[in-house]
Amino acid sequence: MINKKSFCSENKDKFDRAVLLEKYKIDTALFIFCHQNLEEIIDINKLEEFYVFINASNENICYIYDKKFVIALSPLGGPAAGGLMEELGFMGIKNFFACGSAGQIDQSKDSSEFVLVDKAIRGEGASYYYLKPSKYVETDNMLTEFVVKFLEKENYKYNKSNTWTTDSFYRETAGEIELRKKQGAICVEMECATWAAIAKFRGYNFAQLLYFSDAVKQEGWKWHPTKEELKKKIINLMIDCLNEFVCQN
Repeated sequence: MINKKSFCSENKDKFDRAVLLEKYKIDTALFIFCHQNLEEIIDINKLEEFYVFINASNENICYIYDKKFVIALSPLGGPAAGGLMEELGFMGIKNFFACGSAGQIDQSKDSSEFVLVDKAIRGEGASYYYLKPSKYVETDNMLTEFVVKFLEKENYKYNKSNTWTTDSFYRETAGEIELRKKQGAICVEMECATWAAIAKFRGYNFAQLLYFSDAVKQEGWKWHPTKEELKKKIINLMIDCLNEFVCQN
């Protein structure tokens, strides 16, 4: 009932500046999560605000970065984050990259290394409105391999592995964690499976890079002390990665 044509026709005033995507020939976006001032992380002089994604009590600003690609501040959780992907897709975005935090459930991994998602366990609900039931949903191989080549060229250490997407971080029980580890996940987050499912359904491309912000284990939960440093690093390396991507595509 809600589709590109109906949504755009009912929200014409929201798309006044979205025409910049067509003007600059932009079809690529990066989702980030950031609660602090952006100037603490990236060069804000290269940012041009063009859209605000409104989800109930929150507003998430979307920027054009250096007239090359979109940087969108994502909300938390699959349904809201999926809505942001849908609306940007309505505007012409086809290639979606994401970077964000995840809880480390496999403590054998080095907490300073990134996680490049191969596939996500569908422990949330939104993906089931886009794809038939299955245990996993894969990220896009083309975009993921592009990130692989970039990380290796820049000598970043990473694990190409699986994540577990959940809807409820207060119900990450000991039994659930052990089950998801057996299914191949090394971390847990709240958007990847939804984004990957929407991308498959709509014919988009999607890849995600994560960092460990906290440890989720049976003996207790705690933040990793380097989480803020890793957040800044992952956002800036993905900006560099997208700069290369849009120049080559």
